Amino acid sequence: MDSHFCGRDTNPGKVPFYASIGVDDPTGHYTMCSGVLIADRWILTETYCIASIWGPMRVILGDEWNNKTIGVHDIYSNPDFRPGKPMNNIVLLLLKEPVQFSRSIQPICLPEPGEDETFHGRYGTVAGRQKLNMTEGKPTPLNVHITSLPIDRSDDCAIGVFEKVFGKNITNSFFCAGYPKRRKDACFPDSGDPFMVKVRKHWVIAGITFSSMSCKRPHALDIYVRVEFYLDWIKRTIKQNNI
Repeated sequence: MDSHFCGRDTNPGKVPFYASIGVDDPTGHYTMCSGVLIADRWILTETYCIASIWGPMRVILGDEWNNKTIGVHDIYSNPDFRPGKPMNNIVLLLLKEPVQFSRSIQPICLPEPGEDETFHGRYGTVAGRQKLNMTEGKPTPLNVHITSLPIDRSDDCAIGVFEKVFGKNITNSFFCAGYPKRRKDACFPDSGDPFMVKVRKHWVIAGITFSSMSCKRPHALDIYVRVEFYLDWIKRTIKQNNI
């Protein structure tokens, strides 16, 4: 992705890279999780996000005034993912058609190799929203809420938090963010919510919210899938499967 185009500055509170994922359920609402747009036909999210979707998958991009719903052509899970295990919990969705970029629909930048080593101690932004309403059959996205959190890339943080929940160690494919002394993490219920860092006036996708952690524990730190850890797989999958 051309870094001069991706992840550009947007209006405050707007996240044009954000993707809502789900299906129409019998009540007429959009049951969903979320992800992030990284190219004109590609959505990055986490595996447990799509595991809860039971019908034809749809992706909604944009804001309240300018949005687009697109079907999913194919799903590419990380080949090393194993059900019930926290590692390799990342997936790519190939859309049925390319997206027309605009002020309200833009791709986010992928990190450069080694770039996220500089993120430790910095602040990032996590974005999320709870649900979509349906108005006369047309999806109307709600506003995306954002929260700024400090990043903790230390192994002790990620391993310590996971041991409390899973009773096992993890690889360096995750990182922590939040405040260990008080409750101010993302607490958005959607798996796949993006965690972003500003790098040279462009937004970079640093992490994806891990579904088993958000809002389910008494301490304030949250866990994110580390995108750079899977950078080679992401680029290879896109190159091999672009239509």
